[in-house]
Amino acid sequence: MQDEGRGTIRALNLIRALNIENGASVSRLSVLTGTSRQALYRILNVLVQEGYVSRREDGRFVLTGLVRSLSDGFKDEYWIGEIAAPELEKLQKKVVWPTEIATCHNFSMRLIHTTRRHSPFVIDYGNVGVSVPILRTALGIAYLAHCAPSERTTILRYFQEQPPSPDSDLARNRAKMSRTLSVTRKRGYATRHRNTMAGETYPDIIDTNATIAVPIIVKGIAVASMAITYIASAMTTTAALERHLPDLLASAQAIAKRVRPRPADG
Repeated sequence: MQDEGRGTIRALNLIRALNIENGASVSRLSVLTGTSRQALYRILNVLVQEGYVSRREDGRFVLTGLVRSLSDGFKDEYWIGEIAAPELEKLQKKVVWPTEIATCHNFSMRLIHTTRRHSPFVIDYGNVGVSVPILRTALGIAYLAHCAPSERTTILRYFQEQPPSPDSDLARNRAKMSRTLSVTRKRGYATRHRNTMAGETYPDIIDTNATIAVPIIVKGIAVASMAITYIASAMTTTAALERHLPDLLASAQAIAKRVRPRPADG
């Protein structure tokens, strides 16, 4: 059983190595994986037979498109959440208040990781998978202000074409929306205090807490946003920014350095 486990680990290490240097020789793969050439040939033969790897005429090995099927059930949001989790935990221990990260999903922001269970303060009951409005939350505005222009246009157009609602009304107020996003881009963060965003109060937003949020930017484009949420009566927005914004920005940058955009299919 130990030999089987060791063989599986070697196969996974080999796939990782080819993902880094696709088209490597066995000698190079031996250096990258620390596995003997003899063992590598055995593993490569199996992967070639199963269709995950092919051997070129020059004797070098490359991954095939079949390898993509191994990650079909693993969405990018889970991938980003997995990378961000340790940094969020570290930030929460430092600031004590709950921290969270969210990605855009179906025209809303979906929490993919939160440290609420570790914080001594009960802010609310937002759990992983919960969606919050993208136009009326700090997490949403921090993301929307820094996402790709084409995505931002699509999101705003979607809400502009919806029946009357707080979100569609806001999206149709182009001047206000443009001003909010411009200010957020200039500042590099978004805030919400109680249930008020950009001077408007919304009954469907929790009014006991407050949030400061920043984007996680990779190659100039936001891939997610992260935040610190605190009890609104505990401090003002100004105080929260003074105490926690530097740490929040540092954590976002640390996460961004570990995130690598996945290559497009084709």
